Amino acid sequence: MASVNTNAAAITALRTLQQTNTALDKTQNKISTGYKIGEAKDNAAYWSISTTLKSDNKALSTVKDALGLGASTVDTAYQGLNKAKDVLDEIKSKLTAATQDGVDKTKIQTEIGELQKQLVSIASSSVFSGENWLSVDSSANGYNAAKGVVSSFTRLNNGTVNIGTINIDTSNIALFDSNTQKQGILDGGKSGNADAGTIVSATSSAKVNAAAEAAVKTTAADFSNTTLLDGKTVSFDLTVDNRPTQRIEVAATTANRASATTWAAAVQSAVNAKFGSGVLSVVATKADGTVDGTATNNVRLTFTSATSGATSRIVTANYATTDTTNTSEFGGLSTAINDVGADATYKAANAVMTSAFSTAVTLDADDTIAFSMTVDGGSSKVVTISKALVDSTLGAGDGKINNATQMKSVLTAALSQAGITGVSVGVGDGAVLDQDGNAIASNKLYFANSSSTATSKVTIGDLSVSKGTNITTLDITGKTATQISQYIQSVNTALNRVTTAAATLGSVASRIDMQKSFVDTLMDTIDKGVGNLVDADMSEESTKLQALQVKQQLGVQALSIANQASQNILSLFRS
Repeated sequence: MASVNTNAAAITALRTLQQTNTALDKTQNKISTGYKIGEAKDNAAYWSISTTLKSDNKALSTVKDALGLGASTVDTAYQGLNKAKDVLDEIKSKLTAATQDGVDKTKIQTEIGELQKQLVSIASSSVFSGENWLSVDSSANGYNAAKGVVSSFTRLNNGTVNIGTINIDTSNIALFDSNTQKQGILDGGKSGNADAGTIVSATSSAKVNAAAEAAVKTTAADFSNTTLLDGKTVSFDLTVDNRPTQRIEVAATTANRASATTWAAAVQSAVNAKFGSGVLSVVATKADGTVDGTATNNVRLTFTSATSGATSRIVTANYATTDTTNTSEFGGLSTAINDVGADATYKAANAVMTSAFSTAVTLDADDTIAFSMTVDGGSSKVVTISKALVDSTLGAGDGKINNATQMKSVLTAALSQAGITGVSVGVGDGAVLDQDGNAIASNKLYFANSSSTATSKVTIGDLSVSKGTNITTLDITGKTATQISQYIQSVNTALNRVTTAAATLGSVASRIDMQKSFVDTLMDTIDKGVGNLVDADMSEESTKLQALQVKQQLGVQALSIANQASQNILSLFRS
């Protein structure tokens, strides 16, 4: 049907042309930008994934830069160690020449002096981006021997992000350390306890060990339960572990004087009423100290403090009784107090060496560990542990102490060498307590004094750990061939430590290089993955473009033909 109101063919052609133009615009946009997904409206899920991956790839780019910075820092220290090794080789060569008879040691020392200065120069100038690992001051605020190089950026399934690092322990790499308590590889010979692990965690004097028995006070020398009159009282002043003194009063009854045990219970009840339970125990004992709950004569009441250690004490004084008839019986308590004395005695006194020994300790030929020891107020003696002593005691010949048991053997030999008697060395087994009442751990050592009086103690102090020789102050002028040979050994030891340090840094540098290569590959892989998600296939889009352009031309022609139909209708009305 022909109509002048509605041109169906034109409408259809127009709609088709509009759809073609829309598709053509999208294709042209993909070709011009290179992306098939350029905005969230194109594909929200893929756009979100690609945006996150692009962001992560930027972080990986920063990781790559950090690895480059870390590699340069490590390489700077590595090169410094290599050069220091070369200089040490030269010093060892000069020292070897100096052992020859007739050489001018002064001139050789002049050459060595210049080489020593070069070692200092190498260490001080091995700096990259403000980092110097060869010349340090471990006592400075904020110093940390643990270094880290950012090496990875990882996004987990739950969306959290992890930053990985390659960790480097530089504690055994420094050639020089300004800290007077520690030493680097080349400035040994300084004293201090910071070079640690060795044997002791504290340089202060050890205290009397709390393994000492609690304060014990024996009271009645002769107790007869038959004569003390009912209703009469026995009273005395009692001080326990420096608590306020309390007046203890016990009234005799037929029941509580039936036996030594019942009388001890009556006294215990009176003590508890003033001090509380658990502070002091009261038991009936024979003269030999064994408990006797049935005897009625020659029985003693023994007071024992629940507190152990040097501060534990019991004092009894000012005995009195209201039984004026039988003072010679239980009244013997008064004499017993005076005989025993005012303060409690201690049956044992161990001094502890609270050891930090938990890992193997190796002493080189020029290493020493020393501390002073005073026993029972006597003269102080120096106890020294050397590689020679370790080797002669353990027989291995490597200067290595592998565990606390071996350290016990070495310390025992060191005490004997120092002429100290009456003191034994023990390894904590959980049963022996330290001065704070805590069990001494199995990796800690303690000293036990054979003396067992209240004044017995072993005092430890002046700990020093000397590691190696200061290579930069070594002087052969006037030294014998034997002494120079010892210097050669010291330099050789330093060489070994420098070689080990360089090997450590070399391993780290190799790992950093591998990680850099991996990060490069990972970034490329992520780029490819993002491209697969959002990049347009240009061959495909160009083909679509050509097809859509032809379709657009056809659409225009179809619309033109449809519009001409109305002109044909008009021609029917012409006269």
